[in-house]
Amino acid sequence: MAFTDLDDFLSRASSRLDPSRGAGRLAEGGDLDFLDEGKPIRAAAVLIPIIPRLSGPTILLTKRPDTMAAHPGQVAFPGGKVDPIDVDETAAALREAHEEVGVDPARVDLIARGASYITGTAFRIMPVIGVLPHDFVPVPDPTEVAAVFETPLDFLFNAVNHKSGKAFWKGKERHYVEMPWQGYRIWGVTAGIIRDLHATLYETEV
Repeated sequence: MAFTDLDDFLSRASSRLDPSRGAGRLAEGGDLDFLDEGKPIRAAAVLIPIIPRLSGPTILLTKRPDTMAAHPGQVAFPGGKVDPIDVDETAAALREAHEEVGVDPARVDLIARGASYITGTAFRIMPVIGVLPHDFVPVPDPTEVAAVFETPLDFLFNAVNHKSGKAFWKGKERHYVEMPWQGYRIWGVTAGIIRDLHATLYETEV
Protein backbone atom coordinates (compact mmCIF):
# COMPACT_ATOMS: atom_id res chain seq x y z
CA MET A 1 0.00 0.00 0.00
CA ALA A 2 0.97 3.63 -0.32
CA PHE A 3 -0.03 7.02 1.04
CA THR A 4 -3.63 7.97 0.29
CA ASP A 5 -4.37 11.06 2.37
CA LEU A 6 -3.04 12.91 5.41
CA ASP A 7 -5.78 11.81 7.81
CA ASP A 8 -5.11 8.16 7.03
CA PHE A 9 -1.35 8.68 7.39
CA LEU A 10 -1.72 10.34 10.81
CA SER A 11 -4.16 7.68 11.97
CA ARG A 12 -1.71 4.93 11.01
CA ALA A 13 1.16 6.77 12.71
CA SER A 14 -0.81 7.26 15.92
CA SER A 15 -1.87 3.62 16.13
CA ARG A 16 1.23 1.81 14.86
CA LEU A 17 4.15 3.90 16.14
CA ASP A 18 5.34 4.84 19.62
CA PRO A 19 3.82 7.79 21.50
CA SER A 20 5.76 11.03 21.11
CA ARG A 21 6.72 10.83 24.80
CA GLY A 22 7.67 7.87 26.94
CA ALA A 23 9.46 4.59 26.33
CA GLY A 24 9.76 3.20 22.81
CA ARG A 25 8.59 -0.30 21.95
CA LEU A 26 9.54 -0.59 18.26
CA ALA A 27 12.59 -2.59 17.21
CA GLU A 28 15.42 -0.34 16.08
CA GLY A 29 17.18 -0.69 12.76
CA GLY A 30 19.78 1.03 10.60
CA ASP A 31 23.38 0.39 9.66
CA LEU A 32 24.18 -1.97 12.53
CA ASP A 33 26.59 -4.03 10.39
CA PHE A 34 28.78 -0.97 9.77
CA LEU A 35 29.33 0.21 13.34
CA ASP A 36 32.94 0.41 14.49
CA GLU A 37 33.42 -2.08 17.33
CA GLY A 38 33.67 -0.35 20.69
CA LYS A 39 32.61 3.08 19.43
CA PRO A 40 30.03 4.65 21.77
CA ILE A 41 26.61 5.32 20.25
CA ARG A 42 25.33 8.86 20.76
CA ALA A 43 21.65 9.72 21.13
CA ALA A 44 20.14 11.98 18.46
CA ALA A 45 16.69 12.92 17.20
CA VAL A 46 15.07 14.41 14.11
CA LEU A 47 11.73 16.05 13.51
CA ILE A 48 9.74 14.81 10.52
CA PRO A 49 7.89 18.08 9.88
CA ILE A 50 4.65 17.61 7.95
CA ILE A 51 3.12 20.76 6.49
CA PRO A 52 -0.55 20.49 5.42
CA ARG A 53 -0.26 22.81 2.42
CA LEU A 54 -3.43 23.64 0.50
CA SER A 55 -1.91 21.92 -2.55
CA GLY A 56 -1.22 18.76 -0.54
CA PRO A 57 0.83 17.72 2.52
CA THR A 58 4.60 17.97 2.32
CA ILE A 59 7.60 17.09 4.44
CA LEU A 60 10.20 19.78 5.04
CA LEU A 61 13.79 18.68 4.44
CA THR A 62 17.15 20.39 4.65
CA LYS A 63 20.49 20.02 2.92
CA ARG A 64 23.42 19.98 5.32
CA PRO A 65 26.41 22.25 4.59
CA ASP A 66 29.46 20.57 3.10
CA THR A 67 31.43 21.76 6.16
CA MET A 68 29.50 19.61 8.66
CA ALA A 69 31.53 16.94 10.45
CA ALA A 70 28.82 14.27 10.16
CA HIS A 71 26.94 13.52 6.93
CA PRO A 72 28.16 16.66 5.09
CA GLY A 73 26.12 17.79 2.10
CA GLN A 74 23.39 15.21 2.65
CA VAL A 75 19.65 15.78 2.70
CA ALA A 76 18.33 15.51 6.26
CA PHE A 77 15.40 16.14 8.54
CA PRO A 78 15.92 18.98 11.03
CA GLY A 79 17.62 17.47 14.06
CA GLY A 80 20.81 16.67 15.89
CA LYS A 81 22.36 15.29 19.06
CA VAL A 82 20.41 15.01 22.30
CA ASP A 83 21.94 17.54 24.71
CA PRO A 84 21.90 17.44 28.54
CA ILE A 85 19.30 20.25 28.51
CA ASP A 86 16.84 18.06 26.57
CA VAL A 87 14.23 16.16 28.59
CA ASP A 88 14.10 13.45 25.95
CA GLU A 89 14.52 12.81 22.22
CA THR A 90 11.29 14.63 21.36
CA ALA A 91 12.53 17.75 23.14
CA ALA A 92 15.82 17.49 21.25
CA ALA A 93 14.06 17.19 17.89
CA LEU A 94 11.93 20.26 18.60
CA ARG A 95 14.90 22.30 19.85
CA GLU A 96 17.01 21.44 16.82
CA ALA A 97 14.13 22.20 14.41
CA HIS A 98 13.73 25.59 16.06
CA GLU A 99 17.45 26.34 15.79
CA GLU A 100 17.84 25.09 12.21
CA VAL A 101 14.68 26.26 10.42
CA GLY A 102 12.68 28.39 12.88
CA VAL A 103 10.02 25.86 13.96
CA ASP A 104 8.07 27.09 16.99
CA PRO A 105 7.83 24.03 19.30
CA ALA A 106 4.57 25.32 20.76
CA ARG A 107 2.93 25.16 17.32
CA VAL A 108 3.91 21.57 16.50
CA ASP A 109 1.19 18.93 16.79
CA LEU A 110 3.19 15.91 17.94
CA ILE A 111 1.88 12.66 16.46
CA ALA A 112 4.26 9.78 17.24
CA ARG A 113 7.82 8.48 17.12
CA GLY A 114 9.23 5.89 14.77
CA ALA A 115 11.77 3.20 15.62
CA SER A 116 15.25 4.50 16.37
CA TYR A 117 17.71 4.27 13.48
CA ILE A 118 21.37 3.52 14.23
CA THR A 119 23.80 5.03 11.74
CA GLY A 120 27.19 3.75 10.70
CA THR A 121 28.60 6.95 12.23
CA ALA A 122 27.33 5.80 15.66
CA PHE A 123 24.20 7.87 16.20
CA ARG A 124 20.94 6.40 17.49
CA ILE A 125 18.41 8.67 15.80
CA MET A 126 14.84 8.91 17.06
CA PRO A 127 12.44 10.19 14.35
CA VAL A 128 9.58 12.31 15.73
CA ILE A 129 6.57 13.02 13.51
CA GLY A 130 4.94 16.43 13.97
CA VAL A 131 2.50 18.58 12.01
CA LEU A 132 3.38 22.25 11.47
CA PRO A 133 0.97 25.10 10.67
CA HIS A 134 -0.22 25.09 7.05
CA ASP A 135 1.35 28.53 6.50
CA PHE A 136 4.74 27.71 8.03
CA VAL A 137 7.62 29.71 6.55
CA PRO A 138 11.10 28.31 7.32
CA VAL A 139 13.82 30.61 8.64
CA PRO A 140 17.00 28.59 8.06
CA ASP A 141 20.19 29.13 10.03
CA PRO A 142 22.90 29.38 7.31
CA THR A 143 25.53 27.93 9.63
CA GLU A 144 23.55 24.67 9.95
CA VAL A 145 21.45 24.55 6.77
CA ALA A 146 22.60 25.01 3.18
CA ALA A 147 19.09 24.69 1.67
CA VAL A 148 15.48 24.02 2.68
CA PHE A 149 12.88 22.37 0.46
CA GLU A 150 9.61 20.45 0.65
CA THR A 151 8.73 17.09 -0.85
CA PRO A 152 5.14 15.79 -1.18
CA LEU A 153 4.15 13.18 1.35
CA ASP A 154 2.55 11.07 -1.39
CA PHE A 155 5.90 10.93 -3.21
CA LEU A 156 7.98 9.88 -0.20
CA PHE A 157 5.48 7.30 1.04
CA ASN A 158 5.02 5.51 -2.24
CA ALA A 159 7.34 2.52 -2.62
CA VAL A 160 7.46 3.06 -6.40
CA ASN A 161 9.71 6.05 -5.70
CA HIS A 162 12.10 4.10 -3.43
CA LYS A 163 15.04 3.29 -5.69
CA SER A 164 17.54 0.65 -4.60
CA GLY A 165 21.29 1.08 -4.86
CA LYS A 166 24.49 -0.41 -3.50
CA ALA A 167 27.99 0.78 -2.74
CA PHE A 168 31.10 -0.35 -0.87
CA TRP A 169 31.63 1.32 2.51
CA LYS A 170 34.07 0.26 5.23
CA GLY A 171 35.06 -2.70 3.09
CA LYS A 172 31.52 -4.08 2.84
CA GLU A 173 28.78 -3.92 0.26
CA ARG A 174 26.02 -1.67 1.51
CA HIS A 175 22.50 -1.65 0.09
CA TYR A 176 20.59 1.60 0.37
CA VAL A 177 17.44 3.38 -0.76
CA GLU A 178 17.26 6.74 -2.51
CA MET A 179 14.38 8.97 -3.55
CA PRO A 180 15.56 11.61 -6.04
CA TRP A 181 13.37 14.72 -5.97
CA GLN A 182 13.85 17.81 -8.16
CA GLY A 183 17.62 17.71 -8.12
CA TYR A 184 17.95 16.65 -4.47
CA ARG A 185 19.26 13.20 -3.60
CA ILE A 186 17.26 11.89 -0.66
CA TRP A 187 19.22 8.85 0.46
CA GLY A 188 21.27 7.39 3.31
CA VAL A 189 19.87 7.81 6.81
CA THR A 190 16.98 10.06 5.75
CA ALA A 191 15.76 7.64 3.08
CA GLY A 192 16.31 4.74 5.47
CA ILE A 193 14.08 6.32 8.09
CA ILE A 194 11.38 7.00 5.49
CA ARG A 195 11.63 3.45 4.18
CA ASP A 196 11.32 1.97 7.69
CA LEU A 197 8.31 4.18 8.44
CA HIS A 198 6.67 3.16 5.16
CA ALA A 199 7.14 -0.50 6.04
CA THR A 200 5.57 -0.03 9.47
CA LEU A 201 2.66 2.10 8.28
CA TYR A 202 1.79 0.46 4.97
CA GLU A 203 3.39 -3.00 4.78
CA THR A 204 2.69 -4.38 8.25
CA GLU A 205 -0.64 -5.98 9.06
CA VAL A 206 -2.16 -5.14 12.46
